[in-house]
Amino acid sequence: MTDFSGKVAIVTGGSQNIGLAIARKFSDAGARVIVADLYPPDEEDLEFIKTDISDEEDVRVLMETIRDDFGHLDVLINNAGICLEVPIHKMSVAQWDKTMNVNAKGVFLMTKHAFDLLKAAENSAIVNISSIEALGANPTHAAYAASKGAVSSFTHNTALEYGPYGIRCNAIAPGWINTPFNEAFLDQYPDRAKVDAEIKALHPVGRLGQPEDIGDVA
Repeated sequence: MTDFSGKVAIVTGGSQNIGLAIARKFSDAGARVIVADLYPPDEEDLEFIKTDISDEEDVRVLMETIRDDFGHLDVLINNAGICLEVPIHKMSVAQWDKTMNVNAKGVFLMTKHAFDLLKAAENSAIVNISSIEALGANPTHAAYAASKGAVSSFTHNTALEYGPYGIRCNAIAPGWINTPFNEAFLDQYPDRAKVDAEIKALHPVGRLGQPEDIGDVA
């Protein structure tokens, strides 16, 4: 395991699911982990700063706190995201905007305001959590897929613009991950066993991914 002792990491949406698995991995490796989320995690070794990543003032305050407490930032994990399952012809502008504000605008704001702190560190990195739906899609996930496509494209630009400052930027595009969020989605189908078999068949390894898999990659 890589030693992250003395390193500072922010994980947005780090209170649950994939974000929590990522936060745990970095904490286990010795990093000082700050969870930026609307609700605190249960883990006592993870620091929490309540943050609405779609609100620029919230993000600015978060970064000012990191600057005052640590002076630099080594790792930014842009993980927070939401998915509203609505057919395109029934989707409201408010539902579209909410998805875009969290999934795409939030990544932009965090990246923008983390720049000076990341530049102050050596060999710093940004990891954006995109999705396989940036490349394909599921029915009723139009806003989610579009937002994750934006994250993937934004990752390319960030890598190009921030690379000269010693800041790397990459994206992870998970497929189906075994989280409570996905469990709730799959539970809506009457023949759950059939759906589970079909979902597993989509994956070459023959199983759904686990949050820890994404934590390891991050």
